[in-house]
Amino acid sequence: MRTLPNRRAVALGFGIPCIAIVLVAPFLSRLTFSLFGIPIVFIWLFAWFPLTSLCLWLCERLR
Repeated sequence: MRTLPNRRAVALGFGIPCIAIVLVAPFLSRLTFSLFGIPIVFIWLFAWFPLTSLCLWLCERLR
């Protein structure tokens, strides 16, 4: 029988990446700051690829 994940695990696995990408990225796109010629919003979005995997892994460990 499968157990349902607790709310903390779901918030960690899905809520944090969703907030970081959907809510924070539009604010970062307004900045003109760039690092090595790459806009900060692209660095932010590409950094969240492995961070989302990490959050999902932690979600599974908390379950």
